[in-house]
Amino acid sequence: MHRHNDGFALLEAMLAILVFSVGLLAILMLLSVSLLEVGNARYRSQASLLASGVIADMWTADRSVQNLRARFGNANASAYQRWLASVVATLPGVTAAANQPVITIDDDRTVSISVQWQAPGEATAHRLLVRTTITD
Repeated sequence: MHRHNDGFALLEAMLAILVFSVGLLAILMLLSVSLLEVGNARYRSQASLLASGVIADMWTADRSVQNLRARFGNANASAYQRWLASVVATLPGVTAAANQPVITIDDDRTVSISVQWQAPGEATAHRLLVRTTITD
């Protein structure tokens, strides 16, 4: 009768190792996903700060439509170029050929800022769109 129980201890040990391995694998997958999301949150926060910064610059000078468009709506303007340089230095995947930020200024001084970035290893870009109205 003792012969029939000889393999159960080995089977129980193998089953315990399998359950432990599956649990450990699940924890490692959770850790990798959480690290990815922390990186995404960091880039989202940085994009939001960059958009808020350029909006603050718009508020501190002449807020006429013509001046706003001349300083920020024109891709060759020095104020836009300074902001663009900080976007390129801060967010990944922003180059002269890809993921360029866009600022549009409507006649009623509604400003739309689109900031894109692409984290290393990701196939698609993320986008933050901020809209505000600059008033007197």
